[in-house]
Amino acid sequence: MSARSFTKVSPAVWRSRRFISLPDEAKVGFLYLLTNAHVTSAGVYELPPGYACADLGWTDAAYESVLRELVEVELIDRDGDVILIERWFKHNPPTNDDHAIGTRRRLQAIESDRLREKAVVGFDEVNAARIEREAQKAADKSAKAAGMSRSVAETIGTTSRLMGTRLMRRGGQ
Repeated sequence: MSARSFTKVSPAVWRSRRFISLPDEAKVGFLYLLTNAHVTSAGVYELPPGYACADLGWTDAAYESVLRELVEVELIDRDGDVILIERWFKHNPPTNDDHAIGTRRRLQAIESDRLREKAVVGFDEVNAARIEREAQKAADKSAKAAGMSRSVAETIGTTSRLMGTRLMRRGGQ
């Protein structure tokens, strides 16, 4: 069970063609899959049908029907009791290194090989972008602290080996 006390749900869900095309029961089912107690930072988790049916007050047949609808419109994917929320990391990317490490650990624990691999691909894409953004922020911060523009800092960074030579340290003498 998840230790999360909340889950982000993007308001964009109400503008999603996939979501708004669904019947009300499937909309409730999708919001439940986004927010139930089993959701993890990986957006893929095991959810025994009995738990979902008890929470929603649905029969097994109604729950299975909703899952099929959600898979059909590509809001979720599933492998038995393992549920993957499609495009999870678009709305729930890792926010820092610790979050990324914890999410990676959760991803490795997913029992469905197919869903694990699918989730890892999505995670790796957004995590690489996060790392790149953080590196750029750090470079911008360093340049600002040194009183240089970004382009000057980038130029210095690319020529740092030249600037570190004995000839350049002595001022060309």
